[in-house]
Order: sequence, then C-alpha cells, then structure tokens
Amino acid sequence: MRTDGTLALLDRWGRAALPGTVLLFFVLLTLAPLRAPYISDALPLLPALVVFQFSLATPERLPGPLLLALGVLLDLLLGGPGAPVGISALGFVLIRAAVVANRRYLVGVPFLFQWIGFCIVCWGFVALVWAFTTLWTWAPIDPVPAMLQYVVVIVIYPLLAPLLARVRARDPLNIPELSRGGARTGETTP
Repeated sequence: MRTDGTLALLDRWGRAALPGTVLLFFVLLTLAPLRAPYISDALPLLPALVVFQFSLATPERLPGPLLLALGVLLDLLLGGPGAPVGISALGFVLIRAAVVANRRYLVGVPFLFQWIGFCIVCWGFVALVWAFTTLWTWAPIDPVPAMLQYVVVIVIYPLLAPLLARVRARDPLNIPELSRGGARTGETTP
C-alpha cells in the first residue's frame, strides 16, 4: 500500500511539473543551431505555442511566476544589447490570460477553431514584442522577420499542437459536449 501512495505522489508531482518542464525545453530549444532555414526563424515563437496549448488544458499548472521566470530567461537568451527584457514574460502572461478568458470557445471545439484562436493570440504576441522592441530601442525595426516568424509558427502549429495535446494532462473540458454523458438519473446505456 505504501507503493501506491508513493507512485500516486510521484504521478501528481510529474503532472504538476510537466507544463513548466515542456515550456523550459522549448525556451532552451530556441538556441538550437538548426540548419532548417525557416524552422530556426520560428523558434522564438514556439514557447508561445506551448503556453497556449497548456493554458487550454491546465492553466493552473502554468502560474504567473513560472511564466515570468521563463519569459525573462527567453529574453535573456535571445536578446542582445538593447533588447527589452521581460517582454516575453508579459506576452506569456497575456497569452495565458486570453486563453483562460476564452476557454469556453476554445475547448471542446474542432481543431480549426483552436488554430484560429492561436492565430489571433499569436498575432497579438508578435505585435506586442515588435512594438515594445521598437519603442525600447527608439529605432525603426523591420517587421518582415517578425511576420515571417508568425507565418512559420502558424504553419507549424498543426504539427506540434496534437503532440502537445497528447502530452498535457487530461481535462474534463477536452471531452466534447455530446460525449460528456447526457444520461439522466436512473437511465442506463444499452
């Protein structure tokens, strides 16, 4: 009986640490020297994809301090001199807030609607980062690289989202409304 308690405790800890660990992996992946020309351009937006996906299923497992710490880490890893530190952290918190506020429209719907939701949220993230970087450096910054990152991560989303959906913990809201059980008290299924 002690083994079941230990295994249950390890399972609970593993489920609690999984979103942060996956997000840390994708933050560190942004430094990977990939030889693929367009994939390596989209790497800075992949952590935003992870925040979006885990906010759909278990937003309570992505607390604000974790998002702030990993966002600052991402900015420190990617930024050079003059880059604003903390803008990714702000973006991660805003992505989580936007997804949590609109979960009823994004969970239990066809994949296409989640993809459209991600497109809208990611557009806001890219615009926020671009605008703050432009204001911080007080110099005009070409928006074409940011738009290229956006387009590539939108194209990559259908490949990574199902994998992340399998990794994230099960949530009762992920079950479509019709299969949640519409039986009334005393009814049995054939």
